[in-house]
Amino acid sequence: MVSRSTLEQFGDYDIWGDYLPKIDALNSEINTKNESDKLKTCWLNQFSALKIYGPDAERFLQGQFTCNLTEVTKGGSHYGACCNAKGRVVANFNISFDGDFYWLVLPTKSAEVLNEHLQKYKVFFKATIENCAQSHLVWGQWKSNDTSETSEVAQVENGHQLFISDTRQILITTVNGLENEEIFLAPTLDWQLANIADGIYFVDNDQHEQWIPQHINWHQLGGISFSKGCYTGQEIIARLQYLGKAKKALYHYSSAGNSASEEVLVATFNTQEHKLFDSNGKSQGDIVLQRNGEVLAVLNGETPDACLYLTDSQEFPLTLQNLPYTKKKDV
Repeated sequence: MVSRSTLEQFGDYDIWGDYLPKIDALNSEINTKNESDKLKTCWLNQFSALKIYGPDAERFLQGQFTCNLTEVTKGGSHYGACCNAKGRVVANFNISFDGDFYWLVLPTKSAEVLNEHLQKYKVFFKATIENCAQSHLVWGQWKSNDTSETSEVAQVENGHQLFISDTRQILITTVNGLENEEIFLAPTLDWQLANIADGIYFVDNDQHEQWIPQHINWHQLGGISFSKGCYTGQEIIARLQYLGKAKKALYHYSSAGNSASEEVLVATFNTQEHKLFDSNGKSQGDIVLQRNGEVLAVLNGETPDACLYLTDSQEFPLTLQNLPYTKKKDV
């Protein structure tokens, strides 16, 4: 059994705060598979789940979330966001429904912020919101080293599953963790790097109520419904979609093995402000997520430079990467 106590006993945390299992120690303590057995699992230690239920839960959430709750049916998984009246993202998340409960998966700090935000709006609805940070664990699972074109993640016996792609899923279990499941426990960093490569960013820390959903490409991931009824912030979000162009968007840049650039990224990880600059020394936007020389940044404009820099003096270059849901660019 892989429980929270076992994880904490046989693991540590890297510079980013992601969980780093001591594989040899864990293998001697629990029954895990070898990496070659394909299904990799990591503890998403910086993510939590909110559980929302009650007779008015769907109607309540429909008036708050950017996604269409009628499409969040049993067995499916969607992206969604909750915004303030100015259309700024309070929190964004994966959401699914198991027939009784709506499950939201998002960073732990964002779960606290969203819980507090939603409590102010649910006074007229019969709905309950539970923060499961202490009662449940969130896992990421995906296939690895599999050349099969039809590779899919496997069903598991315990926990609630959110299938986010053909090869990746999120699993929510109680704090007792995964029981009777043979897994290969991987560093959480692997999952974070996959999110960066897929262009998936969850608002966290001090970035709440800073971005409109389109700024973080949430419309590209199907996280906004433009045909549902009214919800908080809808007017501004819809106006941006139909009457204008977003002045910002999310992009993936990489140090491409430039060790000096990676060192600068690590050194500035805990700074409040981290920007990218063009060849003229002008700031082009903000880095919002970084891991091992890979970054997601919210930048100005639709045509970012193929190369940007970590300083305004053309030092430490990063190169633009293609995201899977956007039109490919020459990089």
